[in-house]
Amino acid sequence: MSWARRAALWTGLGALICGTGAVVGQAPSVRASFSAAYRAFRDPGLLERAPVDSPVAAACLPPVGDAPPALTALVVREFQPATDEDLEDPEGATLATLAMPDLDVPLTRRTMRFVRFFAQSDEGRAAFQRRFRRAGAYREIVERSLREAGLPEDLLWVAAVESGFDPRAVSPAGAAGLWQFMPRTGEAYGLEQSEWIDARMSLARATDAATAHLRDLYERFGRWDLALAAYNLGHEGVLRALSKVAATRDLEARGPIGLAELAQAGVIPRETADYVPQIVAFAIVAANRARFGLDLPDVAPLPPLDLGEVAVPPGTRLRTIARAAGISTAVLREHNPELLRDRVPPGRVDHLVSLPADRVARAMALFPAYLEHEELDEGQADAPSSAGAAAALGAAPSLDGALALDGASLPPRPVSLGRNRLPLFTPPGQAPAPMPLLGNPEALEAKLPIVMIGGGVGWRPAFEDDPLGVRSGRLIAASPFDGVDGADLAARRALKGREAEIEKQISLLAGLGREQVQRFRLPNGISVDLREDPAAPLVSISAAVAVPAPSAGEAWAAGPALASEARVAITVPPRELEVGIDLVAARLRMLLGEASAARVAELRRQASEASRRALERTPYGPSWIALGGALFPAGHPLEGTLIGARGDASAASELLLTESLRRERGAAQATIALSGDVSRAAVEPALARALQRVAAEPERPVGPHPREERLVVEDAVPAPRLLYGWLAPPEGGADEASLRVAMEILTGPRVARLAKALAAEGQLATEVTGRLSLGARASVAAVELTPAPSRSAAELEQRLDAELASLAASGPTWKELSLAKALLRLDLEKELARRSAVAPPAASARPITDLRLRAALDPGSVPRLLRALEEVDLADVRAVVARTFRREHRVIVTTWPRGAAAGSGLATAAPASPVPSAPPAFPAPSAP
Repeated sequence: MSWARRAALWTGLGALICGTGAVVGQAPSVRASFSAAYRAFRDPGLLERAPVDSPVAAACLPPVGDAPPALTALVVREFQPATDEDLEDPEGATLATLAMPDLDVPLTRRTMRFVRFFAQSDEGRAAFQRRFRRAGAYREIVERSLREAGLPEDLLWVAAVESGFDPRAVSPAGAAGLWQFMPRTGEAYGLEQSEWIDARMSLARATDAATAHLRDLYERFGRWDLALAAYNLGHEGVLRALSKVAATRDLEARGPIGLAELAQAGVIPRETADYVPQIVAFAIVAANRARFGLDLPDVAPLPPLDLGEVAVPPGTRLRTIARAAGISTAVLREHNPELLRDRVPPGRVDHLVSLPADRVARAMALFPAYLEHEELDEGQADAPSSAGAAAALGAAPSLDGALALDGASLPPRPVSLGRNRLPLFTPPGQAPAPMPLLGNPEALEAKLPIVMIGGGVGWRPAFEDDPLGVRSGRLIAASPFDGVDGADLAARRALKGREAEIEKQISLLAGLGREQVQRFRLPNGISVDLREDPAAPLVSISAAVAVPAPSAGEAWAAGPALASEARVAITVPPRELEVGIDLVAARLRMLLGEASAARVAELRRQASEASRRALERTPYGPSWIALGGALFPAGHPLEGTLIGARGDASAASELLLTESLRRERGAAQATIALSGDVSRAAVEPALARALQRVAAEPERPVGPHPREERLVVEDAVPAPRLLYGWLAPPEGGADEASLRVAMEILTGPRVARLAKALAAEGQLATEVTGRLSLGARASVAAVELTPAPSRSAAELEQRLDAELASLAASGPTWKELSLAKALLRLDLEKELARRSAVAPPAASARPITDLRLRAALDPGSVPRLLRALEEVDLADVRAVVARTFRREHRVIVTTWPRGAAAGSGLATAAPASPVPSAPPAFPAPSAP
């Protein structure tokens, strides 16, 4: 059997086995492959004309170098320069009549085979028209990025082969986006990948990253066929292939090694060998659509996307942005395919969202209004796009042009691209080998040019700044034992005394894989995000103060689930870095100063001013003002708090937001971000100096009142009254449910244990009321008593303390506990029912209650409180009463009728204003 026939049969069997691995008669494509192989086996002449009905590379075939001689000869022929006959034009047209792309890649016969596929076959024409049409939407974006980088605009068609211009394409290997970035390469070029976003699918960011990557590759390889092959295979794979060819190349061979020689030697996969010819062929057909009859009006390109950008807060719903811009969510996703969920990513800084340029002004004007009414519930996450990437159709032509290392044929590298992300290397075999000098020792002293060929062939330069041999291509071995030849040992001895150069190079190598954004904290707790970009012409400095919303599982004691942000940004030249830092730091100090203790106390007073004035005019109201002033004096963490002000609908929301201000404006919640030609060594001291006056102020805990305190108030009231107050556990804390039950048992109108003991049984008081005023950081539990005529305050106080001590010691009865829990549960369930009910159109507005505000800010708080109520037992009530209602931590305000005598045993004097007085000589009550 001849080699040609064996090669044909081997090719068909390979396609059969690798295509499906199934029985021969199952799939038409398998039967066709086997049939073609058998026909070639019968007629070896068919090998001269390979089929062109499919451009898909047989990537599963073994390397061409392992193929029989006939196949090797076929590959060698395929990668020879193209001739006019390869055009196969029935009218006899020549290659000179075609408009050629601006890629410096000579044509091969393999390229022209793909040209015929795209221009003549039905399948190829349909694929070309489909991709060319989709290209219209992104062409302006891509070509503008290529122009700014000084690259040929025909590199646009790399995306046609990579993804078919589908920004949501995902390959089985994990590549994604228009440019099919692998995760590792995407990270190297700053393309964020998380559960919220995959920037490899971004239209603008991924295009800029692909432009930078293509330029990096060309600057390293100096020729487009190798650069494009490296885009497909990776630069390490191309370097290995060049080394193999250089090692086996004839020493008398001249000229650089091109992709054609790599393909003919079988040292690269078939997919890579076919990759570049497809790109060039697609560019040729795109430039000659009329010539090939593809300039059809019914397949006109899609209209271009004109992108604008707006900044939105982290976690914003896409639906809200779309409504503000006046577009559908589908259009918004089309402009932002990188967003994987129905919200922009959460975090500390704003997120840039792409919009149609003519919708940016509307979005910026209306977005705050729509954001204010955005729903607070969590939405369902969108699944990432599962669209498969278009099959790679690639191939590669031969370059025989002049070597252009370091991008010599390109314009100067734009500073916007930053530095080259690839390690410095010289492709092996890209320069002529020197004449052998063996046997001519005198020639060793001649001044010869430095030549790097790799693979141990030729002269290696002794780089002064390359002690480890990284740039020279001959690394110094790490171990002096196995695998170290004499030359390496000699080189290692030569490293002595060059420790500083070695440390510098190790630092450089370590920096190659370092995360682009450095994050660190200043001593006062402020976070700093630093991105070093030596190519940036300006330094961007921004400051943000934000607090993330607590998760559903966090206790409400930390405050309501609010999230806010304040931000300032500035750009300065690198030489004015300290000026920019001082300006941003001054603005940040102002933002943080909004939450100083004195400022927050003043805000509390302002928010509750109307309630304070109303209390001053209400009988016994000054007593409550005096109680709040005693429990929250000057310097207290809750200074300025007015008891009961949160019950006022007009003040409640302002007070809740005021309490959150301390958390939001803390130094630990501030972030300064810098990007540009800066280093941490320069930034950190400047920030420390500018922000040294900003101190980290930890949240001071709120404990019980430090002592027993008595006040006397004179007011226009008909009878004396006693007001007892204690600082109690905060709202949302572990003891809230127990505290509610305890107050319901003590003073609730339907249980009222104190009213029964002091009024009904003891005849010591005519009225007993209570109030539990909840707060985010501390609550106030108060009991108000009106003494019965002719009964002394000492008797009343003694009996009150006895009842509190009894409740703390033995707890409530089972009946009292069950009734209190049932009544509280009923109230909460009614509130939940009102929230879920749909009010009729004519219904009057419901009053904004404290509970409604809490439920709006933390939707799960009421259900959690209901569950906590179910678990309250007798021991919980005893414990919370023992901790809260202690004699040594209470404030007692005695209210006297104005002008009345002070001889009824309630007090020894009746001052005109609420001032502390010495405790009267009451009989000592039993300790609780």
